[in-house]
Amino acid sequence: MPARQADAIILRTYPLREIDRLVTFFTRQFGKCRGVGHGAARSQRRFGAALQPLTQVRVSFFERPTQELVSLERCEVVATMWETAPDYAWSVVLGYVAEVADKLLPDREVNDAAYRLLTVVLAALRGGGAPWLPLLYDLYWMVRLGGFLPDLETAPLSEENRHWGRVLAKMPLAEIPTAGWESSTQAAGLRTFLHGQLEQHLEQHLRSWKLLNEL
Repeated sequence: MPARQADAIILRTYPLREIDRLVTFFTRQFGKCRGVGHGAARSQRRFGAALQPLTQVRVSFFERPTQELVSLERCEVVATMWETAPDYAWSVVLGYVAEVADKLLPDREVNDAAYRLLTVVLAALRGGGAPWLPLLYDLYWMVRLGGFLPDLETAPLSEENRHWGRVLAKMPLAEIPTAGWESSTQAAGLRTFLHGQLEQHLEQHLRSWKLLNEL
């Protein structure tokens, strides 16, 4: 059986036995997949640093119809978030973005819009600066693409937060002015509201939210 090739974003990586890794990755062509990287803890040639969360990769994997988990053959880094050691706040933001995608995206469901959204958000985060605008943009559009965004004009939000909702709806991330986004307090009400919609839809709490909310 030939290996499948795909553009992908690593969402989660967990230890599995001594040298293997259990990996969740979101592909453009096949949706979200879960697989085992056999020997990933030792094989620099096949995996290297490619299994870090939110690393964009070119992945090769095998799958069998009777098995839920695929077998990862190789991951090649396309773009990484980890060229330098991130500070704590940045790491928490990355963890939240990864957890939202992991929890919200169904297995094996192709979602090109969500994939393009994540690549845009990750490019903005790699560009440096405060993470709060890319974070909110990601959260807004993940909720909207998920089909459970309420009418913000009638939601219990301040006029300022409604304004930011209109901006997020109409403007590409790269065109939104970044002045004022150095602080986590910018549009914090909208961020909290959108997160509440997300948890209500998922019917569970996200672990990274508590850490994010403390920044």
